[in-house]
Amino acid sequence: MLTPSEWISVFSFVDLGTVLGLAVLPLVASVVASTPNQEEAGTEFDENKVRSQIDEWEKVPTRTLEQQEALAQLYVKLAIWLYESDAEGDLQEIFDLFSKAEAVLRQTLAQGEDEEIRRKLGMIDLHRAVVCNDCDGMDEAVHYYTTAIETLMPLDHKGDGEAKYDIAGMKLNRGQIFHELGEIEKANKDYDEAFLAYRAVEKISDLDTRFYMAKVSVAQGSLYRDMDEPLERIIDAYNRAMRLFVELIDAGEKEHEQELANVLMDRCTASYESYMNQGFECEADRKSKFDDVLLNVGRAIEILDRLGDGETVRCDLFNAYTTQGAMLLDLEQFPESLEVFDRLIRDFSDFATETDPTLVNQFAAVRENRGCALIGLGRFDEALGDFNQAIACREHLQSPDFDLDDDERKIFVPSLTTAYANRANAYAALNKLGEARTDCQTGITLLQPLKTADNEDNEEIEEIESMLKALLEKWS
Repeated sequence: MLTPSEWISVFSFVDLGTVLGLAVLPLVASVVASTPNQEEAGTEFDENKVRSQIDEWEKVPTRTLEQQEALAQLYVKLAIWLYESDAEGDLQEIFDLFSKAEAVLRQTLAQGEDEEIRRKLGMIDLHRAVVCNDCDGMDEAVHYYTTAIETLMPLDHKGDGEAKYDIAGMKLNRGQIFHELGEIEKANKDYDEAFLAYRAVEKISDLDTRFYMAKVSVAQGSLYRDMDEPLERIIDAYNRAMRLFVELIDAGEKEHEQELANVLMDRCTASYESYMNQGFECEADRKSKFDDVLLNVGRAIEILDRLGDGETVRCDLFNAYTTQGAMLLDLEQFPESLEVFDRLIRDFSDFATETDPTLVNQFAAVRENRGCALIGLGRFDEALGDFNQAIACREHLQSPDFDLDDDERKIFVPSLTTAYANRANAYAALNKLGEARTDCQTGITLLQPLKTADNEDNEEIEEIESMLKALLEKWS
């Protein structure tokens, strides 16, 4: 029988905070000025009417301050509507409208300091930041979040609680971008300042404030993991987030149960990673630690299972089960892991035919990990079937059925090669060394186009290639 070191587990865990784009902290503004639909509840937005109003106001030679503000508001309304509705119009027009609104408001501000005008200028830059970030312009988003904060800061210094609240939301989002850009210290500073601002603001009893404090805490937990902070500090951040979500749920906001389950999963994966990298004085202590992690994973699954069949809930449930199965596999609890993978294949078989390539790849990983569990049980013939399925799914990702460019297709090649490596191990266990060598050579060939000077994943690719070459040499 193969030992665990001779197969490749596809997931050591699935981090619910990052998988499937279901980020625990969405990269959108936490405090956004009113959109047209919010301001005109129950009234359909009339683009032609708004454009006509803008034309009329622009023709007025000398506008009052009130008229200036009204024109600026129309520019902003139209820009937001164009962006949110995917209506006819490009990003350049959207930014031109924001620029026009800013120019009008700055003319007004030049005639005398006005706190509301300053607040509206800050909101324009906030809108710009959101649009930039949604369009992957992270550096530009950081710039606009920064200018928005600087614009509102004089109001904060005057004790304006609303400005402090808005700035906290901007720092929360800017910190998320810094984190994604790898600027860890800047992200940490923004998160700390955002949390302190939320805690200091007068509306601390407001449930919305508690919600954003929970969001900051989740983001800090993720950041501390990337900073290799002690497990206790990571757990403290996640526990704080969980307490805040429980307060919201107890106050009647049941929609936060899903987020509570996801934070619990994040805490479990952080603990699991830490325990896998540390020694234990005795086996009983080790078993107790991992049993506790698995117990809490089960609790998170219970919450998600109870919430129903909504799309995001179902994706989170899939990820939670995948994490549970992978943990059990790593801990060599093969029958238990196989039971989890069987449930995943039974309840989420539609993921194999999804149009979302990430979902297809993740379902392929379930098949592959199931094959690894079967290898652990010595059921090599059955394992081949799962590895065949995983390879078929991942080869399908390279087909024209998925609207991917060449760079996007390459993302899924390393996982395809691991499936070939695992199938090679199953072939070797069945003494089919010719087939095993062929799979190793296929994996090596697939990796060659990925080895470019600008590929950030070269180290991972070289590790997989070295492993395949070692297996090939072993069976030659």
